[in-house]
Amino acid sequence: MLKPAQIREIINRANPDLRQNPDRMMVFLDSGRIVCRGAKSLSYEYAYTLTIIVEDYPHHADRIIIPLLAFLRAQQPELFENREKSDQVIRFEAEYINNKTLDLQIEIDLTERVIVKKTDIGFTAEYVGEPTHPEYPDTDLQVDVYDRQDNNRHIGSFKTPAWDPYDYTEMLK
Repeated sequence: MLKPAQIREIINRANPDLRQNPDRMMVFLDSGRIVCRGAKSLSYEYAYTLTIIVEDYPHHADRIIIPLLAFLRAQQPELFENREKSDQVIRFEAEYINNKTLDLQIEIDLTERVIVKKTDIGFTAEYVGEPTHPEYPDTDLQVDVYDRQDNNRHIGSFKTPAWDPYDYTEMLK
């Protein structure tokens, strides 16, 4: 399973505070299942709920949510495109610990497809990423996040596969 580590990395890249305090973010896989749909192959799909818990977080939750959504938009687009499921797939709970910090828990239902092929020496497993969306550019998107309440202090940057031609960097300043 590759997405949990990728999500952790993109959230860390956008949050210098979490890079300095990596133990404040925990990532769990819950309710996992193996889904097999190919009767003639060993290919399968991981289906699970990814739970992200960030404790004693001293910033606004947007610093976690925006990079997470940017990643998911490119790597799990059906979360956004299936209107019947989109309002239930990403869930969260937050608890304000005091005036300066909060605990945040995010749950996301994810899938990862694995194609298993027979070779001369055994079997290979290949993770299948999402196809490039025909309406979106194929260049990476650089996102810089600024804190307007702190003199537009730069608080993080990250790159994500492009998913929208609109430049959101101006909106985040």
